[in-house]
Amino acid sequence: MKLRLDFFLISLSISIATACTSTTAREYSDAELSATARTRSTATVEDVALALELADLGPLVVPVPSAPAELRPDMDEFWHAAAYAWNPELRAMRRRVRAAQAELDSAGKPQPIQGQAMALDLSDPAAELEFQAMVDLLGLLGVGPADAAKKLASATARAELAALEARVWSLRFEVDRARVELAAAKSLETALAALYGECSEVLPRIEILAQRGWIGRGMTEGALSALHMLEHHQSIARLEVIRARSDLAALCGLDSTHSAFDEAQSGVIDRFRPEDVELNDPSDAELLARLPELRSAKLELAVAEAELVRMARERWPMIGIGPRTMLRPDEQLLGGMIGLSVPFPGALEGAIAAQRERRDASYEALESALVAARAELDRTARTFAESVELAEEHAPLTDMSMARMLAASQAEFLADPERLERWSFAVGERLDSLMALVRARAELVRAWLDCEEARGPRTEVAP
Repeated sequence: MKLRLDFFLISLSISIATACTSTTAREYSDAELSATARTRSTATVEDVALALELADLGPLVVPVPSAPAELRPDMDEFWHAAAYAWNPELRAMRRRVRAAQAELDSAGKPQPIQGQAMALDLSDPAAELEFQAMVDLLGLLGVGPADAAKKLASATARAELAALEARVWSLRFEVDRARVELAAAKSLETALAALYGECSEVLPRIEILAQRGWIGRGMTEGALSALHMLEHHQSIARLEVIRARSDLAALCGLDSTHSAFDEAQSGVIDRFRPEDVELNDPSDAELLARLPELRSAKLELAVAEAELVRMARERWPMIGIGPRTMLRPDEQLLGGMIGLSVPFPGALEGAIAAQRERRDASYEALESALVAARAELDRTARTFAESVELAEEHAPLTDMSMARMLAASQAEFLADPERLERWSFAVGERLDSLMALVRARAELVRAWLDCEEARGPRTEVAP
């Protein structure tokens, strides 16, 4: 009897001590926060490597960027590594993964120990005293609801990790698309500056002819408006550079004042060769095995299934067992007790039916995601084929013809002032063809990135 009573008192003492122990609060300072944030504007290779080390979650089914050997803006590795280390959404998802993994230690544990003490007469301490304690038997054995809770926590942790993997995969392509946008904006800004320099060479002649009345006012204003339109689009291009720079900085978690953005040029576009691309057509099984979005949807279905099992197990009775001790002035009695907590009949059926619907909805979402994935394969393949033709044939040939037309009309104007109107028209046409050429080249690289993303990583790991 004394042994059982001591066990109960020791357990109670441990529980009270644990409850009274609080985690040491972390202290924060504005200066520390500011210093940490400011490193994003001067991040070095060492900073990126340290951030990647802190972000490590072990091997993932998608390629995880490694620290770049050097900080070169023309290297894919630098931008991918920075995004993996500092992207705000990815950092939050890593914390959720770690939290879900940590919760596995508490999942499926026994219910709280229940204990009580009763006194027959408070005015007489020597009167009869009774102590009772019960522990969760099924929880101790790890069966029933406890087992279901453990499996649910495990499925949740795997689903959180799969969602992170899917985001790592999609973020890689978002970063590259943002790099393409920045490169295209810079290329267009440079091309428009060159075009304006070429066209503005005739501005003194236009002004002289207008002052002497050798060309009409309408013809003069038309020519000036063509030059103003070039300046207008130059400003738009500069604004686009600012926007694209900001978007890329946000994805990579870097400060937009970082010198890497100044040095980033059009290499990401110029290095691309369509003839090096090999597009495959994966089967449904391959897509389900390796496409991160589908893997994540499969594990979300597993979570819904585990939650349904857990709710069904709640219909099991909660069985508690423990000692019962009675202290009387003339004797001490030791006995045992068992307690049952049984859900009211039918009380859980509605909740279980609702979860069954949510489980079926998860299955339908997975089915729809697979259909959408196959449609995306078809769309990206067709888009890439059209983009190749546009970037390799139509846009370059059109721009070449417009460049020749502008050169010819400018030569004609130098010989005959009455040809100014034709020159103004050629300037507008050349502006449109030049912008279309830059867009076509950028769109081709974006189409290739879409194809790569839609087909998933080549590594296949069973979920």
